[in-house]
Formats: sequence, C-alpha cells, structure tokens
Amino acid sequence: MADALDAAGLAVTPVPFHHDHTAALRERLGGLGPGDGILVWADPLGEDGDRTTLDQALRQAESAGVWVSARPDVIDKLGTKDVLVTTRSLDWGSDTHRYQDRDAFRRGFPARLGADRVRVLKANRGNGGRTVWKVRLPAGPAAHTPGPEELVVVQHARVRDGAATTLTLADLFRLVDDAGVFDGWDGTGYLVDQEFVPGITRGILRCYLVGDAVVGFARQYPDGVVPDGPLQILLETQPPADHVMGLPSPKTMYPPDEPELADLRDRLERSSVPAMTTLLKLNPDHLPALWDVDLLIANTSRRHQGLQTTPDDQARYILCEINASSIIPFPPQAPAKVAQHVATALAAS
Repeated sequence: MADALDAAGLAVTPVPFHHDHTAALRERLGGLGPGDGILVWADPLGEDGDRTTLDQALRQAESAGVWVSARPDVIDKLGTKDVLVTTRSLDWGSDTHRYQDRDAFRRGFPARLGADRVRVLKANRGNGGRTVWKVRLPAGPAAHTPGPEELVVVQHARVRDGAATTLTLADLFRLVDDAGVFDGWDGTGYLVDQEFVPGITRGILRCYLVGDAVVGFARQYPDGVVPDGPLQILLETQPPADHVMGLPSPKTMYPPDEPELADLRDRLERSSVPAMTTLLKLNPDHLPALWDVDLLIANTSRRHQGLQTTPDDQARYILCEINASSIIPFPPQAPAKVAQHVATALAAS
C-alpha cells in the first residue's frame, strides 16, 4: 500500500497508535492541515482497549481540514453491527433487532429465541468475532419462550471447530455482561440480534470497495468445504448448520471482473451501496478509501443451479457485517485503486 501511494506521488509517513501514547499521536497529527491526509488502519477493539481516543484525535484532525480515509462518524453508521438494523429494509436485509441495554436484552431475547430456536448475537462494535455468539435451543418442545434456567447451546465466533457450550439462559446473560458489551465505548455499547442464516455453511462472500467502486472479492469457507467456483461448493462437503459459526481465516481472492460475480458487482454499485448511503444520509464522497461488505449466500440463482432462468431470477445475499476500520488482507488490485482515490481526495481538499 505504501509503495502504491508513493507511485501516485504521495509522501507516506507511518504513525503508530497505542492507547497508552495518545498524547504522542495527537502531537504527530497536530501539524497536519488541508492537503494532508490520514489513511487509517486500526481495529475497533484490541486486547488493550477500544479506539475511542484514536477517533477523538481523528475528529480533531478533520476539524483542521485534514482528509481522513475512514471518518469516525462514517464508521459509526457503516462499520458497526448497527448497520444490520438500520439497513434491514434493503435487499440484503434480514430479521435484526437492537438491544440498547441489558434490560432490553433480557426482556426481548427469550421470545425471539423461542420463536426461531436459533439467533446470532453481535456486539455493536468489535472485530475478529470477539463478541459474537450463536445461541440455539436444543431439541425439545415446540416454539415457546425459554425461562432463565432453561438450557441453551452457545457457539462463540472465535471458536472455529464447531465446539459449543451448554449453559442456562441466565448464564448467557451473565456471559454477555462479562464481555463488556453494554459497558464499553464509554457506556454507549449495545447488542444486535440477527436471524441465523443457514447459508453460512457455504461460507462468506467478501466484497471489497474503494469509495463506491468494487475492487475485488474474497471467499471464506467452513473447514472441510470444497469450492466449486466463486459461488458454489460441492454439496457433499457442506457441513450441518449446527456445526458452523466462526470461519477459518484463509481467503480465496477474485478480481472485480470475475464473470460469475458480475451480477453482484453491478447490484452493489448500482443499487445496494447507493441505497445504503441514501438511507444512512452519508455523502458518497465520504465512503472509506477501502472497506468491505460481507454477505451470506441465502440461495443461488436458477442459472447457477443449471436451471432455466427468468428475468427476475437473482441470487439472494444477506448482509453479515461491514468492515471499515482495518481491511487486511485485500485483493492485489486494491492498493493502486486506493492510491488513486487518496490522490484525488487530497487534491480536492
């Protein structure tokens, strides 16, 4: 990335960030002004805390006229799990709900779990599956609202081997509390509850964008799954839905002009992303320099099944999350596109 920026005629200076050295960061950024830019790679959450102080420094730089690649106010709308709730009316939407505090979680979650038997809980901010859990009821009675002492089966997204823990619903509430979901980010944290999408057994499709343009794709699969092209898998290798939650890290990259993903690229650039920016009241020029949309494949189109197609026939994709803070790895085409985007943005500023 640094080489691509240098090739675009931009001077690159690395600026490390650590929560214990915020004053040094502010000093490094304090001399910047119009015509300067900050290309940000920083996870929302690390072992040593969140990025609240970093976002404060970036907002201060913005107020001085500095261009920032992923503005904190844009990440607040785009790069948090709340985007699943705010954009659930779009074509990638699913059944999602927000629990603003622990009392709302205790009141609302049991009935939804009882109705669906399986749900996915996601802290509003996080990364690497730190605060994401799949919760399901074991085989038993028909739809009902479980009580606090009823057993539930919990899978953590950071556990990649399908292992699960059985505990009471009351213990689940304590588990979420202990993870600091509602106390983090200066007490502004909350929890998002999403329907479980069985298409996770076929992996995730990651769509990389620079601004509003797709620059590549990646596929991630559950352990043991054998791909059959960019979208399909060999069905005999598909695991049971109860076994899958977190996915292994390795990714298979595809270029932006991959023929089997042309429909999706067109849909993202012409429909989904413009609809999202309108709904969230975002300036398209403020979209991050590099971000990605993670989609679950809910079903495949009839064409991909070898069946006769109709004009309205399309694959159905469901939003899993949007990453806008620290995108690694990325397609090999991305750095040159990012550099061009940054050069244009700096010239405009």
